[in-house]
Amino acid sequence: MFQQLRTLFPMTIFRVSCPHAGHLSLFALCLLSVLPAWSAQAGKELVADACYNERYQLEHETLWSSEIQRRTGGHVYLEKQVETLDGPVRRLIAIDGNEPSPAERTRDDDRLRNLLQNPKAGLQLKKDREADLVKVSDLLRVIPEAFLFEDQGNQGNIEKLAFRPNPAYKPKSYEERVLHAMSGIILVDVEEKRLAQISATLIEPVDFGYGVLGRLKQGGSVSMTRVRLSPGIWKTSSYRIDINGRLIFFKTIGKQQDEIRSDFKPVGSNTSIAEALQQLGSK
Repeated sequence: MFQQLRTLFPMTIFRVSCPHAGHLSLFALCLLSVLPAWSAQAGKELVADACYNERYQLEHETLWSSEIQRRTGGHVYLEKQVETLDGPVRRLIAIDGNEPSPAERTRDDDRLRNLLQNPKAGLQLKKDREADLVKVSDLLRVIPEAFLFEDQGNQGNIEKLAFRPNPAYKPKSYEERVLHAMSGIILVDVEEKRLAQISATLIEPVDFGYGVLGRLKQGGSVSMTRVRLSPGIWKTSSYRIDINGRLIFFKTIGKQQDEIRSDFKPVGSNTSIAEALQQLGSK
């Protein structure tokens, strides 16, 4: 934004020698004083467009398979995941680079068999996925209003924006209160207007019910990276959540998670749990 304005109004025009040079210098100072406001508005509009496009994809989601490297409890788990109409289905591939033990394989097979044979398990998977999608969509909707944005420059097609809580915004839910207590950096792909990366830190503790219902400690962090798979289709390639507290909002997302996703491949748009298990080689 700054570069575009400097191209339109190069500073050399304010250094010409003429009777009105003082007025021109004054105009230059006034112009520079409003540049940050223009940049902030442009940043807000760019983020708003990106959030809208992310919500659009949520509502018109395509299904993909991928490999997931998940770090938890001091171990590294490698899993294969296939997305279905009812939610993602995962199968354990390796633990710390080794084949699962017979006991570990049996537990994983039993879990997947229950998902297939127990209607309640499949229904719960679908409910959890739908509940999370609604919450994510709601948060994407409020991000442009909940924060103030500052242009940090660009590199190629990526625009870097710093964000901080907008004091004029009043959160309407627990999730929004947590979101509004964060600040950080957003990277936006300006060609497709999509969120490429988000990193945020909880800059203050958040209490619910004066701490009785829950409390999230200051300093918690969230980071997420998105990759373009095809025109208009972006998927999360990695995310890390490290939040200390007693409240969990999302059914399928915990307070401490560290995942890297790769080897994305499209699957059928009507893939069922049974079909996913076939692709995963589950018995």
